[in-house]
Amino acid sequence: MKAQVTLTGNESKRLIAKAALTYPKIQSCMHDGNKLLLVGGTTVSALSEEMGFGPMRISGRIEASGTRTALRMTDASHNLLVRNGEAVNADADIQSVVNDMGPSDLIVVGANAIDSQGRAVLAFATAGGGRRGYALHNAFIRGISMVILCGLNKLVPDLGAAMANGGMSDVEMSMGAAIELYNIYGSIITEIKAFEMLYNVQAVTIAGSGIGSGEGSRTFVLLGEHDNVLRAWKGVAALKGAALSGAPESMITCVGGCASCVRHTGCVYKYNAENGLPQYPNDCI
Repeated sequence: MKAQVTLTGNESKRLIAKAALTYPKIQSCMHDGNKLLLVGGTTVSALSEEMGFGPMRISGRIEASGTRTALRMTDASHNLLVRNGEAVNADADIQSVVNDMGPSDLIVVGANAIDSQGRAVLAFATAGGGRRGYALHNAFIRGISMVILCGLNKLVPDLGAAMANGGMSDVEMSMGAAIELYNIYGSIITEIKAFEMLYNVQAVTIAGSGIGSGEGSRTFVLLGEHDNVLRAWKGVAALKGAALSGAPESMITCVGGCASCVRHTGCVYKYNAENGLPQYPNDCI
């Protein structure tokens, strides 16, 4: 059977989260004493919801206005340590948490970009990625397994070129905080893999993005046994209208001159606030 479906960015995040929940090592960490560290982004937050722990705090985000962050810190977890079905906030000691992890444990993280060669990166707006960046670097050095959740709307042509030209220090003007890119390594679950994991169907991307609420969407052809494709169709239908996952108070975006501005580079909103200019990029040129 052959069917065609379209997923918005938020619907894709939910599909990927549902697939990640079936990942054997994630399932085993819920019951066998192994540690599972959820490193928060909106897709990982959706996984946290699927696991029954509620939405996570969202920090950095890319909006139409650029690369921004949350207006203020909140009590919701940005990093969540799960063990034996219980979850605790790991924000204050994420480096210690990673130091205590071993080869049987798992980190689940999102990505800001992937490419066709299977590479993935996170974007950071602070030097070294702050505590989270150092913790993930430590995890990589120590061989802690990672699973990366990322939709195909984040597929870029070449992460090698992206990393060669990214970086914060020499950016003179940025719509939001200038970002650096950090390599992350692990199995990547996209919509294509999610359809395979959940429904045992082949998904082929045939179109990207659209207009209005379809901006950032992906359209797929699903191929497989009749019953499997039908289950996938119903699964997609159930996702229609899915909302973005994240603790609501953390979804309020920063403004120029807020507390986060101190450590950010190149942000025109920060520059405008400091110089009494309007809060729009074209007004500082």
